[in-house]
Parts: sequence; C-alpha cells; structure tokens
Amino acid sequence: MPNILVHGPSGAGKSMILEKFRRDHPSSLNPAFRGARLVTVQMPAFPSLKSFYSELLRTLECTAIAGARLPELENTAFQRLERLQPRILFIEEIHHLLACAPREQRIALNVLKFLSNQFHLSIVAAGTSDALYVMRTDPQIANRFESWPLRKWAISEELRRFIVGFFEPLSINADGIVNSAVPLEYLLELTAGITGRIVELMRLTARSALARGDLTLSLEHLQDAGREFAADLSTAAL
Repeated sequence: MPNILVHGPSGAGKSMILEKFRRDHPSSLNPAFRGARLVTVQMPAFPSLKSFYSELLRTLECTAIAGARLPELENTAFQRLERLQPRILFIEEIHHLLACAPREQRIALNVLKFLSNQFHLSIVAAGTSDALYVMRTDPQIANRFESWPLRKWAISEELRRFIVGFFEPLSINADGIVNSAVPLEYLLELTAGITGRIVELMRLTARSALARGDLTLSLEHLQDAGREFAADLSTAAL
C-alpha cells in the first residue's frame, strides 16, 4: 500500500493538513459501522507497543483494560481493525519514536509494516524533520514511505496569495504588504518562515488594523503587530 511521511518544523501545518483531510472525508467509528475509512492515532510521548496499542484502541472507541498484557491488546486491536476495515491510518507525532532505543524503534516500524500489509492500510505518518531519522533506520520502511517535506516559506507568489487570502474575508487590503519586498522580508525574518507563526503574526496584524479602523495595511501595521508577536515569543520561552 502507498504510504506517506509528512514532515517539517513544528508549526509548519502538519496537523492542520490532516485535520482538513478528515473534514473533507468524514467517516464514522461507530462500533456498529463496518467500513470506517480513516483512523487517527497519536504516537505516545514515550512509545512502547503496549502504549501504542492502548492509544489505537482508544481511537477505535474501545477502552483498553487496565493491566492487559501486550498479546491481549494486540489481538483486540486487530479484531477492531478487521471489523472496521479502515483504508488510511494517520499517525501523528511519529518522531516520538526517537525516545525509544534502536531495537524498540525497529520493532515499532515492523508493526507499522505489518499493519499496512495485514489490513491493506495506507499509512500517513506526520512528524518533525527528525522523523526522517526514524524511518531511515529500516531500509524497507524508508522505501515504503514517500517523503513530503513541508518547507519554510520564502518570498514567492504563493506566499503573496496566502497573505491576501488570509486578510480578504476581513475586507482588509494587504497590497501594502505583498507588493513590497521589505514587509515580506520582515515577516519571514520574524517568523522564520513557519506557517503557524506567520498565521499568528497576521492575526495580530488584523486585530490591530480592525481596532484602529484602518483596513489598508502597511509595513507599520506589520511592525506594530511584530512587537507584540516578539513579546509573546519571549514570554513563551521563559
């Protein structure tokens, strides 16, 4: 089955992409429903096979029995997957596997390979760029997963359309930002070109513009919001 690894820096939009896909392709995990198409599981922060299967069962609306042994958890998870017959398994935070020793990493990757083969699942794994190190520990896994990097933004027509599209529903004119290199360079320098940070800076800019009743943006608006944005980053780092 075709598999994909979506990777990029924190805030690049990996979770938003998966969430949009889920919204566009709704499915049911009702126990009486046979044919659920999407299953989403988050790799536990300190992964083990028991914690992974417990999280998978929780996602499948089947509470794991406290104290259950690994074979019991595994068998129950397989039964649920066989009943629901999902076509895609989303695994978020796949880079958490780096918390495991190399042997446990290989075991976990073998489990993913088995799930894909046994239940004809396409696996979409998402994580930071460190996830590449995990996948490359097993050549078979690396060959099975097509890499889809989410790169940082650079000055481009796509970035200009992204900014205009953000402000357009608010009837805010962003021409003063997108038609000049200086505001775009300032925006990218402050946000490191990461989607989540760009969105937050634009949100602060929109809030300031709406509060002032000035709906034609300029570098000054961006810099005003940038001071608040930088202060928020400094506070979060403490």
